[in-house]
Amino acid sequence: MLFSSTTQYSNAQGSDTTVVRDSQTVLLEGKTLPAGDYIHLYDATPYMIKAGHVAAKLPCDSKSETSLKVLIGQAPNLNPANLELIKELSKPGAMCIYRVDVESTKQGDNGIITDIALQNPTNKEVKFGPTATFVIGVDEIMAGAEEVVSMGNMSMSNNTTK
Repeated sequence: MLFSSTTQYSNAQGSDTTVVRDSQTVLLEGKTLPAGDYIHLYDATPYMIKAGHVAAKLPCDSKSETSLKVLIGQAPNLNPANLELIKELSKPGAMCIYRVDVESTKQGDNGIITDIALQNPTNKEVKFGPTATFVIGVDEIMAGAEEVVSMGNMSMSNNTTK
């Protein structure tokens, strides 16, 4: 199930960005993510995400670590995001909540961000239980993503190091 809302505001004077409030809430309960696969959850193309946020309530182990990866970037170049655990809202060994800010830059590790995905890099499928959710909030978008032209299939890093 998907819940979505979008509000757009005019550009700030002299700014190249457009202020929006686009939010996607994906309820994952009852869904399965096969081993080595991903769910593509958001695509802002031809715009880049100038400012946004992801919050995900995902299965986690007793050390509050999840085997799943939140991928960000511009397809086909998506990389794992550095997730921050929200301890106060997490239950180690069951479900943990993680967050990450999403911000495009013209350089750096993340570069231009147009796409957000959830990846299962393991060799076991993941079955999502009650309250598993993925929330994406986009606050500003900016033209320029179309300047970077990519060809080929979407590829995701299988980097499982933290």
